[in-house]
Amino acid sequence: MGQLFGKYPLSRALATIAVAAVAFALVPVDSASAAYTFKRLYSFCRRTDCHDGARPLDRVVMDQAGNLYGTTQQGGKYTTQFASYGVVFKLIPNSDGSRYTEYVLHNFCRDFSCTDGSGPVAGVILDVDGNIYGTAQSGGLQDGGVIFKLTHGSNGWRLSVLKNFCEESNCADGAYPVTGLSYAGQDSGQAWDKSSPLFGTTSQGGDYGNGVAYELTPNGSGWSFGRIHNFQNSAGSNELLVDSSGNIWGTTATGGKYGGGLMYKLANGSWSQTVLHNFCNTRNCADGNQPVGRLAMDASGNLFGATFQGGNNSNNDVCFGTCGVVFERTSGGTYSVVYNFCAQANCTDGASPAAGVIIDGSGSLFGTTSAGGANSQNAPAGTVYELSGGAESVLHSFCSQQSCADGRNPQSAVIFDSSGGVLGTTYGDLGEVFRLGP
Repeated sequence: MGQLFGKYPLSRALATIAVAAVAFALVPVDSASAAYTFKRLYSFCRRTDCHDGARPLDRVVMDQAGNLYGTTQQGGKYTTQFASYGVVFKLIPNSDGSRYTEYVLHNFCRDFSCTDGSGPVAGVILDVDGNIYGTAQSGGLQDGGVIFKLTHGSNGWRLSVLKNFCEESNCADGAYPVTGLSYAGQDSGQAWDKSSPLFGTTSQGGDYGNGVAYELTPNGSGWSFGRIHNFQNSAGSNELLVDSSGNIWGTTATGGKYGGGLMYKLANGSWSQTVLHNFCNTRNCADGNQPVGRLAMDASGNLFGATFQGGNNSNNDVCFGTCGVVFERTSGGTYSVVYNFCAQANCTDGASPAAGVIIDGSGSLFGTTSAGGANSQNAPAGTVYELSGGAESVLHSFCSQQSCADGRNPQSAVIFDSSGGVLGTTYGDLGEVFRLGP
């Protein structure tokens, strides 16, 4: 894409908890028959100079009490007219969920050198004790980004840096993490157990300069960090999926045999790579081009994801080649396109998904598009969609309200709550957190 956020390229599209708390399961009983209504939970930049944060790029995570946690790439206490560094936030609902109150848990770049990190573009995870973990794409001792932990104590939340990237010569350990942390059981809504490995990727560094996949493991009172893969013939690594056997599944946005990115598996232990699909291997990239976000896996081992570009409608003069697709790779190895965006006039069904999909209990897929929708005539608006049996339903077209008060341009995947609601974030117009549901 070539778009810059701050001074570093972003390899994704565009851009008090009870002890032993477990996040709400990410699979509602049946979402397909739900009637969806839209509700804004929080709009950012309500405070002077956006001290409450601005422009969230990734999904939120929910704890057992229904509180939401996430990051914004911009805004925060240390925002100036020249720079904006981002925050980690918490949203707490009132008793009936009709109103949410935001608390900033950490303002990045608290010192001149931003040794605590800067510009987080990925979301956070929670452990079983309610601690928060995440990445910031820049800052740190070497200005190569950091992995951080937020711990709650009597004096509030305290941030500690677990890893400074670019510590090794030529940034062999990786640089600029633009994806979050992944672990086994994450997609089922389990909180991290504090003992199994965490995995992630960087957008640069490593032996070939295209980034690395890494493993971070608790080691007594410290942490062990190790590279498990150097990206050589592809770049723009997306967030990882870890299955119950510890294997890693992922995609890269560019490279591969045909230049459109690839889908791959890293085998647990040996971390040997198997390429599962090279994108853009058909005429006009009808199989999709530039995969985005984290893959989703169903109970049968089938993989689902999305691409930002390509598809059968890539010649559409509305989306200008960035229509995109939702795809499936079966456990037996067969690749197919589930849905081609911009199948409707003026791309009212959505275009340019910037994040992956999630799966509900009935097998339906849910996601967002960053453009298209019923209200995208003058600017990218976007949609939230559902795919069931290959048929698409638009659950919400953004910019449906005057002055786009309902937000626009979502860049993140969605999550489910326990009532079958769909929650996500938008990036445009400084951003918001929203819910669609009964």
